[in-house]
Amino acid sequence: MRKVFADRPSLWYDGAMPTIEQLEKLLTLDPSDPFVHYGLGQEYANTGDHEQAIGCYSKAIELDATYCYAYYFKGQSLDELGQTDNAREVIRDGIKAAEQIADAHAVSELSDLLESMT
Repeated sequence: MRKVFADRPSLWYDGAMPTIEQLEKLLTLDPSDPFVHYGLGQEYANTGDHEQAIGCYSKAIELDATYCYAYYFKGQSLDELGQTDNAREVIRDGIKAAEQIADAHAVSELSDLLESMT
């Protein structure tokens, strides 16, 4: 067994991605960690629970407005729920955030996702 997060010794795993339960436990330790909200969103999206995923991605963005991939996956989840116009708006916001921090790779990926929705 090895530690997932060095500064969070209560969470151990065997190489697999953390579970929803483990991530929720991490949130009790630090509810202001955007990475944990993002990871929880990823896990909810993987189970098909896009409503929950969107809430997690939104919280990650609220905590860190430059968390570019939270915009990306929030947009994907919105699109999965048939909310394509909202998805496009979120992705445009993500592009602005990525430009603000000069993350060309994120700009490119978000732009490609936006283009795929038009």
